[in-house]
Amino acid sequence: MDTDVIFPVIQSGWYIAAPSSRLAAAPLACRVLDHDIVLFRDAAGSAHALHDRCCHRGVRLSLGTVSGGQLACGYHGWRYDGEGCCVHIPSLTQGAQPSQRARVRSFPCVEQDAYLWVWSGTEAPPAPPARIGRMEEYIWQQGTLAMQCAATLGIENNLDWCHPVFAHPWTHGQFFHNQLAGFTEHAYETRVTDTGMVLFGPAAANETDPIPESFWFKARFDLPDRLTLEFGAGERRVIIMHLVPTGADTCRLEWLNALMPSSKPLAGVRVRWSEEESTVFSQDRLLLESAQRAYDREGAEFENSVGADTSTLLARRIIALAAQQRWPSARGTLPHRRVVAVRA
Repeated sequence: MDTDVIFPVIQSGWYIAAPSSRLAAAPLACRVLDHDIVLFRDAAGSAHALHDRCCHRGVRLSLGTVSGGQLACGYHGWRYDGEGCCVHIPSLTQGAQPSQRARVRSFPCVEQDAYLWVWSGTEAPPAPPARIGRMEEYIWQQGTLAMQCAATLGIENNLDWCHPVFAHPWTHGQFFHNQLAGFTEHAYETRVTDTGMVLFGPAAANETDPIPESFWFKARFDLPDRLTLEFGAGERRVIIMHLVPTGADTCRLEWLNALMPSSKPLAGVRVRWSEEESTVFSQDRLLLESAQRAYDREGAEFENSVGADTSTLLARRIIALAAQQRWPSARGTLPHRRVVAVRA
């Protein structure tokens, strides 16, 4: 069973290629969708993204070096500019120039909000990447985690209201609340937005009411792959995640964890790199990779869903519409608001 049939992938979008801090003087390999990409900086420090394959003999350009702001293949020294044009072939005799056919695909690349973004579509991007809000309000911890599961599974997981009690023993606030109060009945609410959906609890009294300031948890999903999670009232904990698809059944989690709020906006974005995999992420990864193996073997016919799954099924539907290039035109086919009673 092809996983991309069960969990469609949005082919055209701005996806994170790598955190900005990971790209220094040497070229950097990454993967977005089914594209092998090499990132490098030119002489002015601007980042560029090319197909990671030399047009001479197919060697990965990420195995090469950056020379004079151009990317040189490590096999025969062919050099490429930021547009993917081969501008120098060392073996050519004096006066000979590289053929205009000697080029590799370039990807639109933008550096902002502590990340390098690439446009995955073949058409020109309609707009720059959406900004990550509130970046100047915190000092952030930043990291990356490769996962052997479809990106949609990771997105659904973080919009799943009821799993933390079971999936995150001794690591998640909802687990501790359950230990103290036991299972209680309450309601969460979903609303469809222009760019995806938002989930929060407790539910608002009316459809026209704003999201309550006293929410326990709020998760916003913005296409194609961004999740913004907020926990608790007052000085809320904020986590921002991007589930970047790297294949039909693999993805890369790019995460930002707000460490320290600032009393006034900071001068620029402040991030600290972390190589550690948090216990919560490890717990999720174990379960999601197990689920992926089931979908790979059996398809999705085994699935049974209940009311508590409203939020995850809504996200799945939104992603499917976007993958079919029917978003936002088909937004009206989805219920704008759902209040879901759960026991958790």
